[in-house]
Amino acid sequence: MCGIAGRFHPTHLPDDPLWHERADALLAHRGPDGRGHYLDNHCELVHRRLAIVDVSSAGNQPMPNEDGSVQVVFNGEIYNHHELRADLKNQGHRFRSTSDTEVLAHLYEEYGAEMVNRLRGMFAFVIYDRRRHRLLMARDRFGIKPLFYAIHAGQWVFASEIKAILAVADFSPEIDRQACYDYLGLSYIPEPLTGFANIHALPKGTTLVVEAEGQQLTRFYQLDARPRFGQSLSAAVASVSDSLLQAVRYQSMADVPVAALLSGGIDSSLVVGAYCRATDASPMTFNVRFPDKEYNETVMAHAVASHYHTRHQTIDLGDWAVTPESVITLLEHFDQPFADTSLIPTYWVAKAIREQGIICTLSGDGGDEAFGGYGRFWRANKLMQLMRLPHWLQKSMTFTGNNLAAWTRDAGRQAAKAVRLARAGQANSAVLLAGLSNYLSEQQKQDLVLPSARQDLQTVYRHFDGYHDHGKYDLESLSQRMTENLFSVGLPSDMLRKVDMMSMLAGIEVRVPFLDEDLVARGLELSHHFKTDGHKGKLVLRSLAARWLPEQVAAHPKQGFSIPLDVLVTDRFHSMLQDYLLSPASRIRLLINTRLTERWLEMFKKSRQRPVGTMSREGLYQRIFILLALELWLRRHRFSW
Repeated sequence: MCGIAGRFHPTHLPDDPLWHERADALLAHRGPDGRGHYLDNHCELVHRRLAIVDVSSAGNQPMPNEDGSVQVVFNGEIYNHHELRADLKNQGHRFRSTSDTEVLAHLYEEYGAEMVNRLRGMFAFVIYDRRRHRLLMARDRFGIKPLFYAIHAGQWVFASEIKAILAVADFSPEIDRQACYDYLGLSYIPEPLTGFANIHALPKGTTLVVEAEGQQLTRFYQLDARPRFGQSLSAAVASVSDSLLQAVRYQSMADVPVAALLSGGIDSSLVVGAYCRATDASPMTFNVRFPDKEYNETVMAHAVASHYHTRHQTIDLGDWAVTPESVITLLEHFDQPFADTSLIPTYWVAKAIREQGIICTLSGDGGDEAFGGYGRFWRANKLMQLMRLPHWLQKSMTFTGNNLAAWTRDAGRQAAKAVRLARAGQANSAVLLAGLSNYLSEQQKQDLVLPSARQDLQTVYRHFDGYHDHGKYDLESLSQRMTENLFSVGLPSDMLRKVDMMSMLAGIEVRVPFLDEDLVARGLELSHHFKTDGHKGKLVLRSLAARWLPEQVAAHPKQGFSIPLDVLVTDRFHSMLQDYLLSPASRIRLLINTRLTERWLEMFKKSRQRPVGTMSREGLYQRIFILLALELWLRRHRFSW
């Protein structure tokens, strides 16, 4: 796991003698174990190394081929590099290291850009072909590892984090108002947008070739959720079990100790179980104990650790406070507006693990998307029922919600939302899919953003479109579309972005076995009734958990990784919010409804451990964070709306 950056020009690279030192310093947290630099008349490459595979100097980057005509900078892991190396040796290639990076150099020599089809892993890499004056950029199938780029003064500038691009001489960032408007509803900016009009994310599952003749963006992977009907539950469980064991076996490959994040949920517990079964060893495991019982899964984590005899440590966050300084530092580190509040515990646990001397961990992230772990999957059953009701009954249920009282503790609010989504989904599936992901609906965004500030801006629905059936779909097709949507929007732009940025800030690598290519394929084959029974999700994984895990863990309901923010913040934090969001210096005052913001801040002070009006407890402080992150970003770059 590393940090990469570079500049490339097909004919002549502009001088910028200080840039590589600036980029190196800005990415140092991603690779504290080493640094590397390459420069010629066409290309400059920067690398920061976190040494996981071949920790010797032979694994340093930029990594050349035998004659130096190919240079590689790479962030990630290629889990099948041993097999690829053997094949390449049979074809006459010679190696001087055991690094997976060197495999990339020789694969390029043999297959060019099509090399990506042979890779199994998480990766963002750039290959400079010195002879052809060509640059190849590539990113893994699901967007696990980041790669951003911009075009400035004829040169292509790229980096693992946007801050290194901003360090290029005379680069002037420009605001993308449309991306920021999307962000206000989602709490993140959907890729390939970044918030900067002149900086983009390389789309997941693509390669980009740049040379004097032009550039070509090629998609080498397109996710397609197509259930395989006719298989039994036991057959599906067996197939998933085999794939999970293989995925964990691959991802346990390292030349340093590999630990596991054990939240106490089913996914992370299954990863620990698979590790012990696949390797005949017990890893170090870690979980976080929160001061609020509603958020604490320590009992479940201890049950799994005891069952598999792991060397377990509980990280106690009872005395940790969410200070203004710590939150500002984390939000600004993202380089673009980002407000998923679980970024805070993600960083805390990564930092605590690093302090134990561990730099490589397995996590349970990515299991919900392919296997039906989110509430939207079992609520889809009820949504389809609502769509079939007469209009007059739908309208009545908007206010009552009696038939959906089991959805959440705040049944009325959720029921009204469900009926609105069902009615909208009958006319436009994009509205339904967006509504399942938004914190703020388009109507709520209109209430928040002043009319003059949202003039000519589009709705977020365009990111969720692509289904042109005018609402004529059944439960199975809705489930497929939700799955594809999660992989295309929320997974790379929210969850994976959060985990990468927070883990790398702490200097650790997080691997995600549930996003192994073969295991995801098994999940995409599952029909809806193998994902949910209408009451709970991940039926295949739960069936596997019943075989591998203690009963109390296998039956435990899903619980997201988040923090009781309203309990942990200090009085100084509330004062900071007032200063940033309501003072005359506030930049968002020019675009938002100040009275609504004032009301939210007042409610936030009083909201501890209880719902607040028409919003959930989490929904309220998520709104506060959305505004704070945007304000910090606007100030940092001196942007005006």
